Amino acid sequence: MEEALTLVLAYFIGSVPITWLIFYWRTGKDLRTVGDGNVGSANAIREGAGWWLGRIALLLDVGKGLLAVSIARWLDLDHGWWMGAGYLVMIGHMFPVWLRFNGGRAAATAMGASGAFLPWQFGVTMATGGAAFLLFRIAELGIALVVAPLPFIAIAFESSAETIAFCFSAPVIAGAKAGLDRWLRDRSDRRAPATGQPT
Repeated sequence: MEEALTLVLAYFIGSVPITWLIFYWRTGKDLRTVGDGNVGSANAIREGAGWWLGRIALLLDVGKGLLAVSIARWLDLDHGWWMGAGYLVMIGHMFPVWLRFNGGRAAATAMGASGAFLPWQFGVTMATGGAAFLLFRIAELGIALVVAPLPFIAIAFESSAETIAFCFSAPVIAGAKAGLDRWLRDRSDRRAPATGQPT
């Protein structure tokens, strides 16, 4: 029962559209209809959420992943259930029921979920990525510096196979979702009728 509840809770934690809600509160606009259409902090910042609100949204999205996997840890479930919680919190972010299953890429949520497997090591990479984020103001760079070292750190510290597998696969899944979103957007743009043409 605890295992099933953990997985269901992970999805619903992930499905809370924090960045979308902050952006809508700040601008009155649907974040999916502006910029690159991604329900993420980078798009929110570019399209008018503001520097501080965008970063708060990013940290809260990281927190969703961290919380979902930490619940499995606190309940002392097997590492396989940690993985399940991590994947489901990402799925919740990508396909939230509240936004008709049209969500974000889950890069920040994947980062938090990976961090729950390696808490103090995550703290170190988070400090590095956070410093780069503040210095260069590029969300993708900060996320990469946090996430990319984690699977290799997991190997170096002889972590469980589940930890290594999740830390490798989570950013790949987030990247695949980003690619899918771009492909769908390009396909939609090609199908859109041209305007302003002579008749």
